[in-house]
Amino acid sequence: MLKKKEGGFTLIESILFVVAIVGLGFIIYYFGWGLTGKAGIKVMETDVQTIQKALGIYVLDSNGMYPTDNGKLPAQGEYKLIVWESSYTSGNKQIFFYPVILARLPRHWDEGIWQMDSVGRISAAIDPADY
Repeated sequence: MLKKKEGGFTLIESILFVVAIVGLGFIIYYFGWGLTGKAGIKVMETDVQTIQKALGIYVLDSNGMYPTDNGKLPAQGEYKLIVWESSYTSGNKQIFFYPVILARLPRHWDEGIWQMDSVGRISAAIDPADY
C-alpha cells in the first residue's frame, strides 16, 4: 500500500528558494549601491546652491563683506576658505552666517574643502561619492 505524502519542501525546492533569495539580495545591493553615489552628487550640488544663495544674502546684509577671514574675496585665480561661524553687526542685531542664514551646515564643512573664488563662487573639493 502506498503511503500518503506529507507536506513540506524537497531538498531541491529549498535550494532553489535560497538561491532566489541570495540572487534578489545581490541585485538589490548592486543596483542600490549605485544610486547612493548619485544621491551624494545631488546633495552636494544642492548644498553648493544653498550656500551660494545664503552668501548673496550675507553680502547684502553685511555691507559687502564676505564670510572669509578678512571679509574680502581672494585675488584672481586664488581660493579662500569660507569662515562658517563669521558674523557681523547690523544696527543692534548680530547676524551669523550659520545658523541664521543656513538651515544646516553642509557635510565636511570643517575639513577645509569649501572654498570661494575671486568672484564669490562656492566650490567643494570633495569626491561626491564620499559626500
